[in-house]
Amino acid sequence: MVNNLQKLNSIDVKVYKSEKKIWKIPVCYDLSFGIDLEDMSTLNSISIDEIIKIHSSTTYSVLSMGFLPGFLYLGVNDKKLYCERKDKPELNIKIGSIGIARDQTGIYPQDSPGGWRIIGRTPLRLFDPNKKNRFSIFAGMKIEFEPITKQQLSLI
Repeated sequence: MVNNLQKLNSIDVKVYKSEKKIWKIPVCYDLSFGIDLEDMSTLNSISIDEIIKIHSSTTYSVLSMGFLPGFLYLGVNDKKLYCERKDKPELNIKIGSIGIARDQTGIYPQDSPGGWRIIGRTPLRLFDPNKKNRFSIFAGMKIEFEPITKQQLSLI
């Protein structure tokens, strides 16, 4: 695998040929990255494995961008994954974190505070303010998440 995490098109992103492109985003759902998986499991009365299976078997539409430059709002989550934002936001959500709030999934483009329930992390950098083309993914595109292990994440 490539070591340059800033090139979205060169790392584990597969574009399937069809009428619409579907970007495959690798996600490590390990509990060290999915810091809210256990809480979501308890709140929603489903196993962590089921959360991962449901989340990674859905095709999401990029609904919009906002909150932070490059923050992706993806929808719509399966009803079984529905959860409210945290009552008390975290002060430092790491870049690449994948979060769930209500019926949407979000991808944090940089380290920032946030109140979404974090279920994993991608090594991809989807926003780079130093590039001419700062954004790699735009509203209207389709995304699927591909589970990877902590070991695979460390190899990227």
